[in-house]
Amino acid sequence: MDIQRLNLFFAPGEVGCFYINFCDPWPKARHAKRRLTYRSYLRVYAELLAPGGCLCFKTDNRELFNFSVEELESEKWSLSEITYDLHASPAEGDVMTEYEEKFSQKGNRICRLIARPPSSEK
Repeated sequence: MDIQRLNLFFAPGEVGCFYINFCDPWPKARHAKRRLTYRSYLRVYAELLAPGGCLCFKTDNRELFNFSVEELESEKWSLSEITYDLHASPAEGDVMTEYEEKFSQKGNRICRLIARPPSSEK
């Protein structure tokens, strides 16, 4: 499904949590607007999240993670459980994805965070 059509499938306040796991990092700066943690997407997630809802983001790409933290902060999301090495101290209840297992076995550190949209939007 095209992420730009997400609001055609969900009503405002309908989603409890969005999980973004190991998405394409779009490494070139000119492609930043395609990253799933770009500010325009964050605004859509914020609208669709239920009160108390969150976004859980995991990647092995440190540059994408840092970009995402900056985007979330610029949009005034509350960040928690930020880690740059998830497997050094695994999060309770976290499910390891197939990509995560593959990347971890290669020695890649997994970055993870939980984000909640600004309370003014809820």
